[in-house]
Amino acid sequence: MSIPFRSVTATDNGLTHLIVASPALPGTRPDELPAATLCGRAVAGEVEEHPAAVQCPRCLLRAPAFMGLPTYTVSL
Repeated sequence: MSIPFRSVTATDNGLTHLIVASPALPGTRPDELPAATLCGRAVAGEVEEHPAAVQCPRCLLRAPAFMGLPTYTVSL
C-alpha cells in the first residue's frame, strides 16, 4: 500500500517534515513538492527518509487526517 506522504526539510529549521501529494488535493502534483509542510513551514527540498521517521511533532500530529487519501502511482 502506498501512502501520500513524502519527507522534506523546511527553509527555516533543521527538522524533517511531511508533505502530502495526492490527486484528491487540488494543486498537488506527483512531480512537484507543495509549497508548505503539514505544519505550515516553507519547503526547502525532499529528503530520503521514510515518512514515519520525520522529526516534526506537528507534522506527525496532522498526518492522520491525510492517511486515507489516494496517492499517485506509476503506470508503464
